[in-house]
Amino acid sequence: MNENDETQGRELVPEPWRELDDTLADGPSPTAVPPEAKAWLADQRFLHGLLRAMHTQDAAAREGRIAAMLARIAGDGAVEPRRHWVTVAVAALLMASFAFWLWLPAALPTASAAVERAVTELARDVARRFRVVGVGVDGKGNEMVRHEFALVTRPGGFFRVTGRLGFGPFQTSALTIGSDGQELWATSANGAFQRAAPLAESERLLQGLGDMLDLGYLDVHALVKKLPTDFELAVVGRERDATGRELLRIAATRKRVDAPIRLRSAWLLCDEKTGMVTKLAADLEFSRGASRQLSIEYLGDEPPGLVEFHRPW
Repeated sequence: MNENDETQGRELVPEPWRELDDTLADGPSPTAVPPEAKAWLADQRFLHGLLRAMHTQDAAAREGRIAAMLARIAGDGAVEPRRHWVTVAVAALLMASFAFWLWLPAALPTASAAVERAVTELARDVARRFRVVGVGVDGKGNEMVRHEFALVTRPGGFFRVTGRLGFGPFQTSALTIGSDGQELWATSANGAFQRAAPLAESERLLQGLGDMLDLGYLDVHALVKKLPTDFELAVVGRERDATGRELLRIAATRKRVDAPIRLRSAWLLCDEKTGMVTKLAADLEFSRGASRQLSIEYLGDEPPGLVEFHRPW
């Protein structure tokens, strides 16, 4: 069909008839239709009805698809919060489990490991200060002996102890006993009493000065070092001192009743962080029901060169 055919087709429809076609009109439908135009107007309305039906079906399909998508979005929105809260609950459970694990106290180390650390720390070439108290009681529990000393010791047989010996109501004047690793010496505060002897003859020199001055108890490093050999060791707890320092309490019990040592039992506190022995208490056994309790408390390190371990004369 060319332009002339279209023009000729339009010329076949009178202009007044085209105004009667209400299918695309915005206003009301015409009420008076000439008889000669009714057939043409019916064809027009039929054709536009088909077109509208086609468009109406497509619109319904689009609306159906949109409704389906909206329903799915609504369904996903209902599931997503549940999934979100499940995830939150699982995360909260994991955090609670982790917090509970952190809250649990750390496992106690073995006694052998703790004592080994203490021996290693005491072996460092450092002069250290201790307070030593020895108390002796008879079979009835009466205090018979009480010695108190200030002790400075260093590995290698170096020590210097100053204090008083107490025998019941009697107490000696201040006495200083020292060792430079080779020679043992003793002197009174006023210098009236002075003795010196090779370290191998220490028993002779200390005879009569009280059994609490046994050199084996003044050498803290040697005393702790021999504990694993002669005693059953057990870490019995963890505690804090006045400064908040965490300490391990280790109990030592003599392995054999007939052991050739007087140390019956002992316990010590060790700094869990450094391994240093902060306190040691021992129960010594004597004849006729008598006993001795020895307490050694760590006071701190001594500045280098401040203490002289050689005899002062």
